[in-house]
Amino acid sequence: MLSLDLELMWGVYGSHSIDSYGQNILGVRRAVPAMLDLFEAEGVAATWACVGLLMFENRDALRAALPHRRPQFSNARDDTYAFIDAVGPDEASDPYHFGLSLVREIAARPDQELATHTFAHFYCLEDQLDVPAFAADIDAAIAAFEPLNVRPRSIVFPRNQVTKDAQAVCAARGIDVYRGPGPFRMDRPGGRAQQSTLRRGLRLANSYVPLCGPAVVDVAREGDATNVPASRFLRPYSGGAMAPARLQINLIKREMAQAARQNRLFHLWFHPHNFGTHTDENLALLAEIVAFWRNLNDRFGWPSRTMAQAADAARNTAAQMPGAA
Repeated sequence: MLSLDLELMWGVYGSHSIDSYGQNILGVRRAVPAMLDLFEAEGVAATWACVGLLMFENRDALRAALPHRRPQFSNARDDTYAFIDAVGPDEASDPYHFGLSLVREIAARPDQELATHTFAHFYCLEDQLDVPAFAADIDAAIAAFEPLNVRPRSIVFPRNQVTKDAQAVCAARGIDVYRGPGPFRMDRPGGRAQQSTLRRGLRLANSYVPLCGPAVVDVAREGDATNVPASRFLRPYSGGAMAPARLQINLIKREMAQAARQNRLFHLWFHPHNFGTHTDENLALLAEIVAFWRNLNDRFGWPSRTMAQAADAARNTAAQMPGAA
């Protein structure tokens, strides 16, 4: 299973600027169509979680869609709205902030789910959650999909910052599937203050060496919501020696094979901008993963599903079990 967080600049302002990261964002224009071609050729389903702010024709339409209630973050780096004034007139002149053409291409391809990544890359754990502001954000995110005749069912919370109150807001609006954090203690959701150097270092090391066991997961029903948890983040090749990338790919393959044999889930995720540089090398690594999945599909019937499809399959299985209501 694959899920991708489509953010453009809206998802990286807390740590990057256009000057420092613009090449990665521009590279998304090449990476996304190439990934879609690969997925279509090999029959891979994927979920694309889109930030609502990138889904507009022009700046006037974007500004008209901004919710009236917005969060007030104590750390200015967490306030995406602070960067609205940096937006250019339209996608042709500002490919860093507008990506409606990409979303339309995703929508036109088979077996690709459009999900929400909130409207304004909303962080639910950086401060006490402002529930009305989050509800306004989700309403704006849903409205951004309406011109595409899409009603999102799945959500990826930015930084996987999941809270019960946020889940309830989404479920009340029919967004009842979410990508939960990974299976390891170091993956537990938390705000920026909880992301210690040790925690980040352990996550990095665990991408290459299985410090905590295999990242094979299961769909879990949680009240009105269904958690389709992450397994691993696909760390991009960023130049230099290829050996770390090979370690990661080999680990992913071992865990995919275990999930296929056990008829369980392996959920890989990343951002298209991770492929914005060294695009050819990263696409080749992704193609290797897809080819390995194709082999597992042939051997074990292990399917490729979107998040919503995985949630529905789990619900159907549960409904067919003896004693199910």
